Amino acid sequence: AHLGEVEEWRDVLTGDIAAPDLGEDDRAFVARAGDAAEAIDWADSPWKALGAALKASTGRSGKALFLPLRLALTGRASGPEMAPLLDRIGRDRTIARLRAASR
Repeated sequence: AHLGEVEEWRDVLTGDIAAPDLGEDDRAFVARAGDAAEAIDWADSPWKALGAALKASTGRSGKALFLPLRLALTGRASGPEMAPLLDRIGRDRTIARLRAASR
């Protein structure tokens, strides 16, 4: 990664991002993800717990499960592995971003 990428990702981790323009189905999905993010145990592997809760409650898997979450949480369709990113984004910012992306 070059320095510019480091700066961009720092903003993703600790700053504000623009809410993505999601379709109606994905907005409903990330609204459910916000509820799930409030309910999961954040002490151990929140990304894994969030994914498992959403897979069980929505039946989504693979790209249909993870891409809307990545977009809502980072504003990007690709990037580093989400598990460590979510740990750094944190519970409150995660919930706020999911809520913003659901509107």
